[in-house]
Formats: sequence, C-alpha cells, structure tokens
Amino acid sequence: MIKGFVTKNMWLILVFIIFGGIFASITFVNHYNFRTYGWDLGINQNAIFDYAHFRWNDCMIMQPSFNNVLADHFSLYPLLISPFYWIFGSYTMLIFQWGAILFGGLGIYKFVRCISENKTLATISLIHFFSIWGIYSALSFDYHDNVVAAMFVPWFLYHYRRKEHAKSILFFTLIIISKENMALWVGFIALGLSLRHLINKEWNRLKLSGFLAFSAFLYFIVILKLVIPELSNTDGEYLHHSFNALGKNFGEVIVNIFKHPIRAFELLFENHSGDSFYDGIKLETYVALLLAGGWALFFYPEYLVMIVPIVAQKMFNDLPIRWGISDHYSVEFAPILVLGLYTFLSRLKRSKLRIAFLSLFLCAISSFKFMENRTSEYYKKDNTRFYSVQHWKRNFDVDAVHKALETIPDSLRVSAQSPLAPHLAFRDYIYHYPYKGDANCIALLVAEENKYPFTAEEYQDEIEKLLKSEEWVIFTQSNDLLVLIKKS
Repeated sequence: MIKGFVTKNMWLILVFIIFGGIFASITFVNHYNFRTYGWDLGINQNAIFDYAHFRWNDCMIMQPSFNNVLADHFSLYPLLISPFYWIFGSYTMLIFQWGAILFGGLGIYKFVRCISENKTLATISLIHFFSIWGIYSALSFDYHDNVVAAMFVPWFLYHYRRKEHAKSILFFTLIIISKENMALWVGFIALGLSLRHLINKEWNRLKLSGFLAFSAFLYFIVILKLVIPELSNTDGEYLHHSFNALGKNFGEVIVNIFKHPIRAFELLFENHSGDSFYDGIKLETYVALLLAGGWALFFYPEYLVMIVPIVAQKMFNDLPIRWGISDHYSVEFAPILVLGLYTFLSRLKRSKLRIAFLSLFLCAISSFKFMENRTSEYYKKDNTRFYSVQHWKRNFDVDAVHKALETIPDSLRVSAQSPLAPHLAFRDYIYHYPYKGDANCIALLVAEENKYPFTAEEYQDEIEKLLKSEEWVIFTQSNDLLVLIKKS
C-alpha cells in the first residue's frame, strides 16, 4: 500500500523533500547561527514558555511597552503550540512555521487539482508556490503568525469550493485567531468569494460568504476596540497603527480613503516618507507581484479583492520596510497569486502547461534575482541565500557561544542582546538589551556585526562602561561573547 502510494506520487513527494530541505536550511540554520532575534522570535519563545507553565505571558522582551503579549498582537497560535515547547525547545515555533508552509503547499496542490483535474498542472502550481520570494523572505526572519495564517488560506478556499462547510469554517477560524489584522484579511477573502457568487447569481453561497465576511470584520473590531485595549497598559492605544498619511486612527483612515480617493491612490505608489533613500521600494514590490503571476488576477476580480487589505496595509504604512518584499511583510501574497494564476490557467483550452512552465520560470528567476539583490531596505542576504557559503557560517565560533549560554543559570534575570534573546528566553525574566529592568545578568554577542540600536562606537562605549562599572562582574568573556553578573 505504501509502496503504491510512493510510486504513484513520486514527483510530488520529491518536490516536498527538496523544498522542505531548502526551507529547513534557511530557518533552522539561521536560528543555530544566531540570526534570529529578540523581536520577534524571542517574544514568541518567552510566550510559549509561560503558556507551557500555565500562566499568561507578561511580555518580558517587550518591557516596558506591554504587560501582556496579547496586547501587542492578539495571536492564539503560541498558546495552542506551547505544549510542544517541552519537545522541541527553542525550535518549536520555527518547526511549526516550517511545517505550515509545506502544509500550505499541499493545499495549493489540492485546490489546483480540484479545479483543473490535471495532476501535472497542480504539481507545477506547487513548485511555483514554493518558488515565490515571499516565502524565502519570511523564513529568513524569525517566526510570525501571519506566515502560518497565510498557509491556511488555500485550505479554506479548497474546502469552501468543495462545499465542505465544517472544514472550511475550521480553517477560517484558524486564520482569524492568528492575528487581529488577519481577521480583516480573511474578511476580504470572503468578500472576494461574495463577488464571484454575485456574478454567478449563486444566492445561497452568497449568504454564506457574506456571513463569513461579517463575522471576520466583527471579530477584527471587537479585538481591536475591546480586547486589546483591555489588556493594554498603553491607555487603550493600539500601537500598531502606522498609517498617519491617511489618518490618526483606523476610523480616520477609512473615511479619508473614501473622502480623498485620488490621494489614497497616489499613496499606493508614492514614497511618502519624504526621504529619497526609499525611492523605488513600492515599484519593486509591484514588479515582483507581476513576475510571480499577479497579472492573472485581473482576469478574476475576486482575487484582486482578496489582496486589497494586504496592498493597503503595506503601501499606506509609515514604515518603508513594510512597503517592500523583505521579511514577512509579503507572504500573504503568495497563496493568492498562485491560486489566481492557476485558476486562470486551468480555464485555458490550449497551451496551459506551456504558460504554466513559463510563469514558473519567471517566478523562480525573479525570486533568485531578489535574493541576490533588492531595493527594499535592510535586506539581510546571509539570512536568505541558502545556497551561499556565508549563510552556513558566522565570523565567530557558534558552537562555543551555544555552550557558554548553557552555563547561564535559568534563575538569572537576563538582559540579552537581540540575537541571544531567542536562546535565553525560556526563563521567567528576560529583557531585550539595552533595557535592563531588574536584570542581574547581561549577555552580549560582541561578535555580532549589527549593534542595533547602537552604532559600533556607541556599542563599544557601552561595553567599556559596563566593564569599568563596580556594579557588574564578568561571568564569561571571549572575543565573541560577554556575560556579566550583577555583584549583589
């Protein structure tokens, strides 16, 4: 039975093995090589540690900004995954994210095979999905809930299409509990479905999709206006509103989009930061979308509706890093681009496989080019380029640093430099250096090239002050690592 399954699905299994290995070589190697960070993997590490010990997380790494991690982003994934902390340790969330991406690929395959009844086309769509730059960018930067949520979208649409309502609602629910803004996104996905039902005059299906859209938007409003303010220590202010070009809060943003539509449209393309350093970032994103197959979405407007909130939250944002194709800020495009493109291809009577191979080629080549060089700011090549020697090594003895960190007692209250924080987060007290709070231990990765939030000179001055201080004594010191303990 197993032999027959393997023989029948040999190419499919091979695709998963190859890309599973590539994805693992990015995320797990980065973590071992201290290329994961306090913000955001360390935050999630400390959260699952607290949840696994049956207590709410007090968001130590984000002190003093938050007293509860759910006041930052209302995500229930760490709560659900926390028991696996006892098995997988500091790799728990990364394994969850890695598995989710592979699972999302399977959802793509099943959806395309369902609409096309063509196994070859479905396999090409899977490879296309695994080749999109957004997945590599997301894997190169820690763990993020929206990455996992995006991987459930193909499954929601697959079961919805098959009228398997219980399963579709399950994945719908898994998406909205991932993060508050994902509820807004899945609401637009449901609106896209509603548009298709309206065009096709499928009134019963329109009622269901309309109900799902309403439920998602209601959840978004309740979480944003009631739950997060109740958990927050910021006087109810939502700290992730970054759309001041359109308004001071979400209400003003929505009003101004309708009140000043021309200005809103200009902001989709304009560098509104006032700094020419960020010119070209938005253009690069649109080029990347087209090369990945985004052109096909214009033939199926329901898919355009589905990406509206993703485009808006990127391009209207105050932070230029979110306009581009780096980090996890573009991963939501991946499933919609592939589903839209292969929906279009599945309806072609001729040359569908030729166009599919050509589209895959353009996507793969462009992703490689974007891994080599991109306009988006702060791109970390060594975190992403799994095929380069630099990705697999650091300029210091990684094994020695890991062994030294193991000697720090769990009872100590640690203020850790960002790359060390995810490896030291399984404790009651962990802070993100330079914030010290009541820490009685400071851990610094002095070999780290990025001295954020200091310049190299400021960082060296801080170390000299600490070494000269009568308050701290050396616990461990090398050319790579410095660990200090408070005398008292």
